[in-house]
Amino acid sequence: MAVSIQVEGIASTLAYLKAKDTAVGTKLKTAMTKSAIFLQGEVKLSIAGKKAEYKSVDTGRFLNSVDFQAGKDSAQVFSKLPYARNLEYGTNFKNSPRKHFRNSADRSAPKIKNIIQAEVNTI
Repeated sequence: MAVSIQVEGIASTLAYLKAKDTAVGTKLKTAMTKSAIFLQGEVKLSIAGKKAEYKSVDTGRFLNSVDFQAGKDSAQVFSKLPYARNLEYGTNFKNSPRKHFRNSADRSAPKIKNIIQAEVNTI
């Protein structure tokens, strides 16, 4: 006595999963970009004194240096100015940390989570 099992639809199932994987990757990249743009705006508002942190604008160079990069599953908001780190973390007792990037990221975490969820939920 022999039992034979035949599974049908494997090719179409694999094609479906591949399409979903591509869609998820595309949506995550979009979500990372939207999140980075949102956080960039929040950091700029913080630097301009529109949030809880002290204003850090003199010439506008620091404010205008805030940039972002987004990938498929991560994003960064940053400034390449040499003194940006000194403003963020402080240098001594007289120059206390401003925490524009860290506080903005903390405040924005729920909104960023919502941005990512909304984008992925459209799949």
